Amino acid sequence: MSTQLKPTAYTAEAYLKLERSATSKSEFHDGQIYAMTGASREHNLITVNITAALHSQLKNRPCESYTSDMRVKALKANNYYYPDIVVVCGAPQFEEVAFMDTLTNPTVLIEVLSPSTEAYDRGVKFARYRKIETL
Repeated sequence: MSTQLKPTAYTAEAYLKLERSATSKSEFHDGQIYAMTGASREHNLITVNITAALHSQLKNRPCESYTSDMRVKALKANNYYYPDIVVVCGAPQFEEVAFMDTLTNPTVLIEVLSPSTEAYDRGVKFARYRKIETL
């Protein structure tokens, strides 16, 4: 008979150290690290189409858009995410200026829903996103 081990709780600092040297992306939720899976063809097509439309709308405006490689921190929730699309208007602010890899003041976050993540994205994740004052 096997014994279930208690999951290790990580600090945000430990997560960031691991994440910055990792070959794949993970998100950080309440002390736990969750590996991200690859996206489907349909998911990628939707993301590219939205990104292209946003890019043309944001031209000549003080805004920047990023794809899913820009990590976002929900400061009040102390969680780290990789939204599918992120827009920041005005000067981007980063958790650590030395790295500039964790945005703290997004204006718009877009998640392309999939059957496997829809409930989480609409529920817990959305509740944490709402704690970001700049949205």
